[in-house]
Amino acid sequence: MADLENLLAQQEWQAADQVTQALLLQSVGQTQEKYLSPLALAQIPCNVLHQLNYCWQFASQGWFGFARQYAIYTIGAQADAHRFCQQVGWLMVDLKPLAFFKFYEFLNFSLEAPEGHLPALWYWQMSWAESLRSGGFGTGRGGGFANSSTLDAMMLRFSRCSLQE
Repeated sequence: MADLENLLAQQEWQAADQVTQALLLQSVGQTQEKYLSPLALAQIPCNVLHQLNYCWQFASQGWFGFARQYAIYTIGAQADAHRFCQQVGWLMVDLKPLAFFKFYEFLNFSLEAPEGHLPALWYWQMSWAESLRSGGFGTGRGGGFANSSTLDAMMLRFSRCSLQE
């Protein structure tokens, strides 16, 4: 966690996002796979989720973090995956009902990004096969279509963990 705190303090947002993903994977015992399935997201220990969220919120003064994403998801986006992804700036092309995601490298890794833009790798990283199924190019979510199951799973986990505080 100290590495994450240092990266966030230096505003190294992309590197911090990658460390966050590694910590999430480690917390559910996934050392082989580099992505979190909805089932894996449901198993993230609450203390890990709270610590990661605190680090992101503290470093960004509340601009980033899971709590910010949850607030956007439940209030501003009304539990609508498309609207949420639009609000946090994750979409490259938004021609309702079609929307295509930015490639991970094209996300905005600065405080100029929209609220809740980061962390994002937990949502971006997916299996090669899942990426192709969602219309991507085997490179994660980039270029593909929305899949609400991953987003819904993380938001449900954060909600349940928040109730356990």
